[in-house]
Amino acid sequence: MAGRSYGGVSAADRVATRRASLLESCRAVIGREGVGAVTVEAVCADSALGKRYFYESFPTRDDLLLAVADEFYTGLLDRMRATIDGVAEAERAPLVVEALVESLRSDERLARLYVESPATPVLAARRHLAIDEYTRFVAAEVLPGAPRGRRAKARRLLATRLLVAGTTELVADWLAGEVEGDVTDVIAAIGALGAAAAIA
Repeated sequence: MAGRSYGGVSAADRVATRRASLLESCRAVIGREGVGAVTVEAVCADSALGKRYFYESFPTRDDLLLAVADEFYTGLLDRMRATIDGVAEAERAPLVVEALVESLRSDERLARLYVESPATPVLAARRHLAIDEYTRFVAAEVLPGAPRGRRAKARRLLATRLLVAGTTELVADWLAGEVEGDVTDVIAAIGALGAAAAIA
């Protein structure tokens, strides 16, 4: 019977557990072999779950990748907000940059997802959406000062989008080993851009 409990675990809880296992296996495959290696078969093999359980939670491979990306970007934004909670405006920008860099440095799987996203349409679209989300967040909650007037606000938003998009590319290139510098250099460079965006 649908919805029946087994061993005190409800059907909904069993579905949620299998879904979490598939998400974790997707991250594991990305960490070992990259986004391109994520297939229904590879994820099912890693999770030791049959395909019927895959399709129970995700209609397609792209839906799984999108769910992993959603968790990452949403979790990162939550971490950034928590990082600046109660912190003076002038001190927020470096903390947000550090939260981004450290989140990626601490999990090679998510770093690889982040770096390889442009090559996969569904992930490229999600990263573009994240840039929109982070632009609004940084403009409203991170950069010091509040611009007055419609034109000043528009310029602040444009400068912030340039900052966020540039940060995205710089961090991705740094993680991929395509630019020189250590983590301190990356944070300092982005901080300088943040100061310019605040002035704008």
